[in-house]
Amino acid sequence: MHRTLLLFGLLMTTACTSGAGGDPGDDDDSAGDDLIDDDDATEASGGCGQVPPHGAGRVALTLDAGPEGDGTRGFYLSVPAGYDPDVPSALVVGYPGTNWLGEQVQPYLGLESVEPQSNEIFVYPDPLWHDFAGWGNLGGWILGPYAQPADGNEDLVFTEALLDWVEANYCVDTERVFATGHSWGGDMAQVVSCFLGERFTASVPVAANRPYWFEAGTEWVNCSGETAVWTMFGVADDHFTSQAWPGEYGDECRDFWLDTRDCDGADSYTDLGFGEQDECVEFTGCSSPVRYCLYGPDTAHQVPAYYAEAAMEFFRGF
Repeated sequence: MHRTLLLFGLLMTTACTSGAGGDPGDDDDSAGDDLIDDDDATEASGGCGQVPPHGAGRVALTLDAGPEGDGTRGFYLSVPAGYDPDVPSALVVGYPGTNWLGEQVQPYLGLESVEPQSNEIFVYPDPLWHDFAGWGNLGGWILGPYAQPADGNEDLVFTEALLDWVEANYCVDTERVFATGHSWGGDMAQVVSCFLGERFTASVPVAANRPYWFEAGTEWVNCSGETAVWTMFGVADDHFTSQAWPGEYGDECRDFWLDTRDCDGADSYTDLGFGEQDECVEFTGCSSPVRYCLYGPDTAHQVPAYYAEAAMEFFRGF
């Protein structure tokens, strides 16, 4: 998917920490070209070498994502204390679940507490509240063109606008952009792994729904890019209860990625060592990494105890 979005400005709503000023509209991409070796120059975003609009710390912000992104949207930005605008950082996008905002999911996911590093930026976008047919009025993600009643492209457009803004204002390694999320946020992490696969390097969706968002009639959708995907799901998930067998929804997501990435099959894998034996595995023969955890019954619909450590270890491997 091409980067065709125009950002119309940044509106600050609530600043937990703010720093030196800058011009958020400055899109001069030349600043980052000399910061890394010529062979890797395309990895440095336009924000490299620029004074960022906000200093280190956490801040709640809004941006205008345009009419296709539902206008003014909120997000929660976290920049490490040792951030260096001359060193490209990894970017991790964490999607909250139903009726949660980015600021709420940040401590729940706990990603930033895993051996904090100075070259990792985190952003947690806010969903909007919609009237979903048959579901009611909920804060949740619009999951692409096939996800009735949550169908549409608004949140894909918003995600691209958010990536564009962070990359234009901070020094980001565009080859290390990651997604994760829990529950409805896990749905969204799955969806961007496919429809925005050219923008995301890897993702870790947790406790997501069945992959109805990838069903285009009787066929699976064709994904862009080669995002590595590590799906996690609970064998006794108590939110998605209408299952034909324990772990059905997770297995269906696993099988989608096994098929999409041309893996050797569900029985060809290596144990990753998280949880019980063969609880978390990586499949063989895939065009890009495909991993799966079917975690124990005590965790139900929540993230497993090893989630944050495992996710950050995975992301830092790229």
